[in-house]
Amino acid sequence: MARAGILYSDVMKAAQIVAADGRNPTVDNVREALGSTGSKSTIAPLLKRWKEEFQAAGAVKTEAGLPAELMEAMRGVYHKQQRDVAQQLEHSMRENRVELDAALEKLKKTEAERLKLAEVRTALTQELRATQQALAQLKEEHHFRAVTLASLHSDNAGLTQRLADRGEEIAALNRQLAQVRSQFDHYQEASAAQRSEERQSQQQQLSRLEQDNAQLQQRLQGQQATLVQQDMRLAQLREAQQRLEHSAAADREALATLRPERDQFEYQYGQAAASADALLARLEAAMQSLNESKVALATQDRQLTMLADKTEMGIQRTRQLEQERDTLLREHAGMAARLALLEERQAARK
Repeated sequence: MARAGILYSDVMKAAQIVAADGRNPTVDNVREALGSTGSKSTIAPLLKRWKEEFQAAGAVKTEAGLPAELMEAMRGVYHKQQRDVAQQLEHSMRENRVELDAALEKLKKTEAERLKLAEVRTALTQELRATQQALAQLKEEHHFRAVTLASLHSDNAGLTQRLADRGEEIAALNRQLAQVRSQFDHYQEASAAQRSEERQSQQQQLSRLEQDNAQLQQRLQGQQATLVQQDMRLAQLREAQQRLEHSAAADREALATLRPERDQFEYQYGQAAASADALLARLEAAMQSLNESKVALATQDRQLTMLADKTEMGIQRTRQLEQERDTLLREHAGMAARLALLEERQAARK
């Protein structure tokens, strides 16, 4: 019993296709033309029936008065046109699938590139923020070091002024000491001259000398007391001079200690300024790269839109081809039905 789905008309059409291709319509060839469906035990009797009818109808006229050769030629032309249409439709659908796959692949690549550009833009944004923060910190550190350097310059000026004031005080003390020494020498010279005059007039003014001697003793005591005070003042001035000299030496040492620190601050300030310039240059380069990335991303977005439009057009073209294929298949089914009906009528008449 024939399997459901395999009819005599199907076997007949397959055998005609195989014969039109110039091949021998064997069971295997017919089964292959049927799409490798149906068993050989089902196809064999139907194929035998077709061969008998095909051979018996070799010289018989058709219902319309056409020869069997012309009918077979018409069938061959019809089947060839059917195969050509099917091949053309399959070729068009294959090309459309290839274009659609290429468009989808390009769309995926564009989407991946867009994601990469978005990641690059995010990284550049983060780097820009980090650079801005580092620049702000450098500006704060630069401001702090500038204030510190100004303070050091002020302290240096103050120490220099103090050193100059100490030098002026030392010079004033030296002048005062020289003046005291000059007064003391003048007093010694005056005392010696006065004693010499008193010795010369001693015999003539003896009584007056005694009175003057008492007065001179009093004056001498006063002068001695003044001399002692002058010596004490001189010792104090010398001690003050030593203290001032020690203080000036300490100030010089402090100034010498502060100079390397000031030079170091100036060097650090120069390095900070150079680093700030480098960071500004990197910031400008990052901004330029970010702008270029934005332009590239906009271009990729436009290309993505164009690819989406092209993909949509390809999908519409595929749908149109599928509609055309369905129409051709329906027409083919109608023609096949009419041809089968004609053949059945022809077979019935025989």
